[in-house]
Order: sequence, then structure tokens, then C-alpha cells
Amino acid sequence: MLYMPTAMDWHHPKIQEILGMADILVYQRNVIAPEVWASMDYWRALGKIVLVDIDDHYPNLPPSNPAHKFWIRNSLGMDPNPIELFKTGLEHAHGLIAPSKIILKDWEKVVPGYYWPNYPSIEDYENLTMKPLGGNDVMFKYDKVDDKPKLAWDVRAHSDGQIVIGWGGSISHVDSFLYSGVMEALKRLMEENKNVVFKFCGAEGRLDHWLSELPVKQMIKQGSVAPQDWPKVVSTFDIGIAPLDLRPVEAKTGNEHGEYSYDERRSWLKAVEYLCAGVPFVATNSATYEAMKPYGKLVDTGEDNWYQALKARIDGLQHFKQEAQERRNWAMKKYTIENNTGRLIDFYRKVMIDAELRRGVRFPDVIYL
Repeated sequence: MLYMPTAMDWHHPKIQEILGMADILVYQRNVIAPEVWASMDYWRALGKIVLVDIDDHYPNLPPSNPAHKFWIRNSLGMDPNPIELFKTGLEHAHGLIAPSKIILKDWEKVVPGYYWPNYPSIEDYENLTMKPLGGNDVMFKYDKVDDKPKLAWDVRAHSDGQIVIGWGGSISHVDSFLYSGVMEALKRLMEENKNVVFKFCGAEGRLDHWLSELPVKQMIKQGSVAPQDWPKVVSTFDIGIAPLDLRPVEAKTGNEHGEYSYDERRSWLKAVEYLCAGVPFVATNSATYEAMKPYGKLVDTGEDNWYQALKARIDGLQHFKQEAQERRNWAMKKYTIENNTGRLIDFYRKVMIDAELRRGVRFPDVIYL
């Protein structure tokens, strides 16, 4: 992996030595500058397969996403605007990789698309200790040991017997909570049952206004942790949630499919993380989580739908926790990076063959410009 400005110095012998060894070069996201396009064209001319990888729907970023300022408001004053520049960048690639089939559909008139979902790593999930039914909750922090951060944990006081509903994520999920109905459902559940608590994990502070409406003693905040430590936090949940905002957005890519929302371009990873951590989950019924339907509960948008689904899991928690832990071993074999390595190699081989066929029949080991 190379930092993009470093990779753009493609005349440098050291960069040519590194990138020259590759059959496939994958550019992540920022293919929005002429120097990037020149790099892509150079490697294509030398017979490399050039791909772009994205995991977000830039043409419809909502105002709640911090990147909205750059992509939609064009805060840098780019001409053309960043979306048009991005589209031009895609035209310099052989293909687009995304963990969302809807994103691939967005750009199918511009570049061939290839679906590859996000997977967690076995290394991060294999040694987890799942929260026992009625057991104490654990909070994580970092202590300094020899001037280096070391993960530590404390048992949260008076947490035995509590049912922890948990969520954690990036700073682009404000609308997922406000427009799904889950906030109102959580409030009802927590008012009815003082043993139900909500653990909100991460650095997102813009939801504090709405989270303050939940019973204060049942609202738990877990700070951010390093990616490799995140599975330990997930394992403290009794129930995981994955709400989405399903308001459809206008098609802006040349493809008419405005029935999908911005959130439906997300990866399925949150549900897969719950699956690999042995945590029962409730998620929004959507294109994002459609493939996860056999392994958890998918609900339509609305307070009552979320309330009923979460209430059922609370009432039958012993059964659902046992079921989730039984599925965990199977999920670790099917939905992890390491156990999909062979498929990934086959995937890239298919991309290469497709690109070669589109270029027409060629003599082997001959460079065509």
C-alpha cells in the first residue's frame, strides 16, 4: 500500500520498482486530479490492470456527512466539480470495485463494476469472550505502558442483570438514527424496563441532543478504540443494532434508480461483525442487509417495527444469544478475510480476464500502446 501522493511520483525509480511488480493496481477513491489520471494511463499503457475502489456514494452525500463540504458544496472550488472529476477518473480505469451492488449500478454506464463485500479478520474475532446472559458489562480504555497505549478494561458498576443494546460507528451515521425510528423505540423499551441499557460507541457527538432524551442511567457511552480492538467492544453487546435511513435520493449518475437511499449504498459489514462476534442483531430491512436476513432480524422503518423486534429479542434473549453463538463458528469460516483469500484471487483473475477480453485478442507478452 502506498500513500496516494507517493504513488503519484510514478517517474521515480523506487515507485516504478514497487508498482512495476504488480499485475493489478487499485486506486482508492480520490481519482479526481489530472496527475492521478496520468498515472493510471501510464500503468495501463504498460499492460497493468487499473481499478478504482470506493465504498461511499459521493454524488448524494447528505449534509450530515463531514465529506459533504468537499464533494457536494465543492469547498475547494474545483472546476469541474468533484463529482464530474471523479466520473472522469473512472473512465481511466478498467473497472470499479465496491462493497455495494447499488454503487456499482450507479456507475455501470461509466465503468464495469465488480462486487466484493467487506469482511472482518479472523485474527481480531477468534479469541473473543462473549457477554454471558445477565453478566456484567465491560468498558474499555487505554492505559499508558512504557509510553505506549495498552488496552485495559473495567467492569461497569451495577451492570449485572442488565441487557446491553449496542451500536458503534463512524461520524456519518446521524441520519441513520434520526430517520429509522430506532431512537423512539429505544426510549420506549428503556422506560418500560430499567434493565435495558443502550451502549453508544465511538466519537460521534452530534447525536447527544437526541441521546439525552433517553433515561440518563441507562445511557452508556464507550469511547473510540483502535480497529483491532473493536471486536472486543462488540462482544459486550447482548443485542446489536444496525439502523439505516431509507429516504430515497435523486439519481445523479446517469442511471435512473432513485428508489434507493444513500444508506443503502453502505456495506453489510456491521451485520457481519455482529455475526462473527456471536451477537444477535436487528437491522433495517434494506438492500444493504438483504443477504443477512437468514441470520438476524430485518425491520422496516418505523418506531413500532423497531420496538417490536427489539422487545422480542429482549424477551427471548437466552434463545437468541445461544442461536447467535452457534452461528458464529460457521460465520467465521464464511465471512472472514482469511477464509475468502482464495475467492479474492479468483475474483482478481476474473477482472483481469474481463479487461483483456475488452481490449481484444492480443499476443502474449507484447505491450500494446
